[in-house]
Amino acid sequence: MLTHEDNELLCRVGPGTPMGNLFRRYWIPALLSDEIPEPDSPPVRVKLLGEEMVAFRDTNGNVGLLDNNCPHRRASLFFGRNEECGLRCVYHGWKFDVNGDCVDMPSEPAESNFKDKVKITAYPTVERGGAVFAYMGPREKQPPFWNFEMFTLADNHIFAGRTRAYCNYMQAIEGNIDSSHISYLHRNLADLKMTDFDDGTDVPGFPSAKMSTKIRGTSRTPSLELQETPYGWRYAGIRITANGHQHLRITTNVFPIFNMVSRLPDQDIGFSLFVPLDDENHWRWNFSGKLDRPYTTEERETRTSQRGELDENGKPLRGPWNDYLLDREAQRTVSYSGVTGVQAQDMAVQDSMGIIADRTEEHLGTTDQAVIHNRKVLLKAARDLMEGIDPPMPDPSIVVKVRSHEEIIPGDADWRLYGAYAGEDAGIKV
Repeated sequence: MLTHEDNELLCRVGPGTPMGNLFRRYWIPALLSDEIPEPDSPPVRVKLLGEEMVAFRDTNGNVGLLDNNCPHRRASLFFGRNEECGLRCVYHGWKFDVNGDCVDMPSEPAESNFKDKVKITAYPTVERGGAVFAYMGPREKQPPFWNFEMFTLADNHIFAGRTRAYCNYMQAIEGNIDSSHISYLHRNLADLKMTDFDDGTDVPGFPSAKMSTKIRGTSRTPSLELQETPYGWRYAGIRITANGHQHLRITTNVFPIFNMVSRLPDQDIGFSLFVPLDDENHWRWNFSGKLDRPYTTEERETRTSQRGELDENGKPLRGPWNDYLLDREAQRTVSYSGVTGVQAQDMAVQDSMGIIADRTEEHLGTTDQAVIHNRKVLLKAARDLMEGIDPPMPDPSIVVKVRSHEEIIPGDADWRLYGAYAGEDAGIKV
């Protein structure tokens, strides 16, 4: 469990908060590129880390991310005119470019230089793989953009999607790094009865998807082991198979909030992150990449519909307002949870903890080591920053090598030698 003080420090992300200051030192996604699809298209509202902003694509295709409120009389720039390489406030015509400079002030005399003295808050942006990332920290501390393996691919090999969620971001992060819950929350009841299934892949190497399902459904008490790395940390959820081997699900965490859940080699590469709108809401971002070819239009449409689960009016089909369409009959006969869809299952239990979970009332067990460790490293970095110590910056030359991993290994093998960027380079002697 956490103290109330630590829980508040972990969960509050607005301007001036320790955790908010920490996250502002890294590039994080702010919006999807197709929200501002073409030059001079309408601006859109953006909320990120408790700040109200407006995003727009200027005449040259550059993306601006500005404070929502015009510095003149504080009218919202969402109502602004996006024209001729700037966003113009409709109240008095003041116009700002993507850098936040006032480039026109028609309400002042022609000879006035007042516009040269006025600037609006603007954050640097990088557009990659269908998303616009923002850096919201001190300009002199701005790091290079993320060098994930995925971002070495062409944009048409990358898919970015996000879903709105209705609780504090930490509940989602902690769900994503929890290996034991996949043997329960995400199981169909038939998975729990696969004891006799054997397709010959319960041997050292990569299991079939069905064998992986069997192991997760029937070996329901994983042991967890953690490893510190130069990019953050990773851990293995280790399950003993029917043939006495170790089944590894290695989840990789790139500091501060990038998470790669274990995947088999024939699956797309990817990562997730859970980005706070404010203290009580977050975006669930998922990025996927294909190494061998672009995504087809059909694949993109399918992924969009699966991730968002939206009706014809763009509203989510499932949410806390309808208990994520919990079906009690399905819970008795089909699935462990009675909620359809992995993401909906995660969101249902995370929302149920309350808007901000009271971690002073928890009782954590041995399979919660990853959750405990993640809290520890985030709290330390936030407190260090309060003392003027810069947060860790993962080396781009290392980040590009990092992946998650799933494999069956011999019963006496060292799991730390497996997966991308493993072994001696990751900080252990082999």
